[in-house]
Amino acid sequence: MEDRQGVLPLIQSEDSIPRVADKLVASARYLMQHASTEEDIRIGFEKTLEPLKSDLGITSNVQYEKTVRIGSNKTIYSSGRSDAIHGQVIIEYEAPSAFESAGAVDHAFDQLVEYISGEAEARKDALFLLDPKLVGVGFDGEKMFFVKYCGDKLKPKVSLEKTDFTRLGPYTFDQQSARTLLTYLRALSRRLLTAHDLADVFGPEGKLAREAVSALCDALDNWAEGPRAGVLFREWQRLFGIVYGEHFVGNPAKPAETLARTYRFEGKADFQKLLFSVHTYFVFLMKLIAAELLSLSENSFKSSFSDDLAHADRQTLIGKLTDIENGGVYARRRITNFLEGDFFRWYIDAFSPRVEESIREIARAIAEFEPGTAAIAPETHRDLLKKLYQYL
Repeated sequence: MEDRQGVLPLIQSEDSIPRVADKLVASARYLMQHASTEEDIRIGFEKTLEPLKSDLGITSNVQYEKTVRIGSNKTIYSSGRSDAIHGQVIIEYEAPSAFESAGAVDHAFDQLVEYISGEAEARKDALFLLDPKLVGVGFDGEKMFFVKYCGDKLKPKVSLEKTDFTRLGPYTFDQQSARTLLTYLRALSRRLLTAHDLADVFGPEGKLAREAVSALCDALDNWAEGPRAGVLFREWQRLFGIVYGEHFVGNPAKPAETLARTYRFEGKADFQKLLFSVHTYFVFLMKLIAAELLSLSENSFKSSFSDDLAHADRQTLIGKLTDIENGGVYARRRITNFLEGDFFRWYIDAFSPRVEESIREIARAIAEFEPGTAAIAPETHRDLLKKLYQYL
């Protein structure tokens, strides 16, 4: 049974990204059999989109027919009404098949540039400094295009120009363009996976790092079961003693005090054990970020590797961690040289309740980031782990 807009009455979404996109495309095609005006396209597509957003865990609020004022230095020189704003994504709807005309495409592009510029100025978002902030979408029921900022993200701007934006498309509204739309809707409603933002959350000044390092130090002293943890620690000591020489094995009191202060470590700190725990924490973080990114290509929008890790029971959690440390999660994606001679898997043999809780908290925090950031801002993912290491 269909409603009066001609939209499929119920979208039973599934977690698979391609299947969710297919549902959206099928609904749009069904809608085009009945739509005759721009309003039909807007109302019908929005009715389809909203339940899918909810099912995919997209929490952005939607605003319809919002007046957007465009100007500079508090002087308003034009205004318009955007069709729909989903958080950071602005959608401009046109009449069915309007994009057969190049003029209609250009007109919709100009409108989206104005709406994006007005929203950016109103939100005081430093006008696209460092990250993409806002994306525009033009849609006529059959074709879709995207409007992105292409200017310099490293310098603050006083105003935005049309030349600061680029248009991608129009593309036929098929699975690929639907996936791009869904990626933008989710990615821009969550925290971007960039080195800077990761450092803010996981750096030494944050609670996660302090608690994890403290838990690892305690586990190394009091929870190691069997000889393997001790063997790995001693081998690490041997190699880092060669690297750092007397500064490492001689009188490390001052660096121990500095490191303990950085991580707010309470109690007497053994410099080598503290440094080993710090190394273990950051190496584990890198492994988990890599696993999260690798799982993006085959997992659903709604779930993530880290989210599954955070909610697994204890035995399943240990099994997943062992798989990470054995390289299985990488080898299954034909990456065979990611882990070599790794000292930092020892924590599995000293898996205290505090270590377990710290790992779950780290996984929860990573799950709050958008692994699809690379799709909307590829420049943020160039040498991501190297940049993160530099920040930390």
